[in-house]
Amino acid sequence: MSGRPNIVLIVMDDLGYGDLSCMGNRILRTPRMDAVAAEGIVLRHMYAASAVCTPSRAALLTGRYPQRVGLPKVLNPRDGTGLSSFEYTLPEVLRDAGYRTAMFGKWHLGCRPEHYPTRHGFDEYAGLLYSNDMHPVELFEGEKITAADVDQAALTRAYTDQAIEFIDRAHAGGPFFVYLAHTMPHIPLHVEEEFAGRSAGGRYGDVVECLDHHVGRLLDRLDELGLGEDTLVMVTSDNGPWFEGSTGGLRGSKLHTYEGGIRVPFLARWPGRIPAGVVSDEVVCLFDLLPTLAGLAGATVPGDRPVDGVDIAAVLAGGSLPVRRALFFFHWWTLNAVRWGRWKLHLDRFPRDPNRAHGRELPQLFDLELDPGETYDLKDRHPDILDHLTGLAAHFTAEIDAQRDTAEARAAGRITA
Repeated sequence: MSGRPNIVLIVMDDLGYGDLSCMGNRILRTPRMDAVAAEGIVLRHMYAASAVCTPSRAALLTGRYPQRVGLPKVLNPRDGTGLSSFEYTLPEVLRDAGYRTAMFGKWHLGCRPEHYPTRHGFDEYAGLLYSNDMHPVELFEGEKITAADVDQAALTRAYTDQAIEFIDRAHAGGPFFVYLAHTMPHIPLHVEEEFAGRSAGGRYGDVVECLDHHVGRLLDRLDELGLGEDTLVMVTSDNGPWFEGSTGGLRGSKLHTYEGGIRVPFLARWPGRIPAGVVSDEVVCLFDLLPTLAGLAGATVPGDRPVDGVDIAAVLAGGSLPVRRALFFFHWWTLNAVRWGRWKLHLDRFPRDPNRAHGRELPQLFDLELDPGETYDLKDRHPDILDHLTGLAAHFTAEIDAQRDTAEARAAGRITA
């Protein structure tokens, strides 16, 4: 791929791997997101770096494991920690390369002024600083509260309107980056009246079909402005579904490091640059977006810190990664699982089952090519693979443990370097 694209990254909150028609859903109707898949690529093995909101989003925006960022758990409005000024975020990378940057939607990376999106690379921001089940629910524009009585049913339309209005203003001045981080379908579910009762999937389905409609509105505006071929559009989720939603048959859900909690839908369209109708089984992670988009923008990834993401532009073009690498999945500071090629090793888990001897069956080794539902433990059949992945896990755990004090101090604002 070549050229500097406009970039639109749409992230749903708790959308399941199997919630889209193009991912096999037979109940919910998502024709506009399906069209993104048909006109571009589906990455069937895209992972969030965590099974919950804050660490997943920290990794997405920094290209680093959330443990390195010091944000391994979900933040609430009482926490004083947040995204450190030490981190060099995706919007900062792009802004330094000449992009106009804007975010609309859920932030969830801290509530102090030094944590605000506008302090971390976004020229403009409007949205909720936290999940919609955390109180107070307040709508921010820039760095000011503009509404303390938020009509959550109007948020999906409002965020989309703001993204479209920004694109209308920004596109003539050079490339732009829009991070559209929808509040839905996180619970409590809210949907505008036009979509209430329309879906065969109940209220959750109404919400997803409403999101799909507004994705279509944004795509239509890009086309109306003649920007369709110049814009990379990506659609994904921050982690698996919670109380409702489909994992597409994968085991587990949000909170779990089984596949249903961490594997997320990912669709991307860039006409003429991403071939249409491609389905890829390359194993990738949302933190790969920072080095990938930096490369497309002609920007530089910082060399003074570990960056865990890799450039997956070749994958988006229908190719493959040059080397196989391991992905590590934590609950807070505890390493739960390792993905390496077709293999997935589970060493720990959350939530822990109080009704059985926890860990009695661990470790577990699954062949995800044969058994994507993580049903049959093969550790006794493949002791060499078990040993290799156990060694990778021990090495990476030691690396993270050595950085923990510094990462926590940065997130708490005790140090900035």
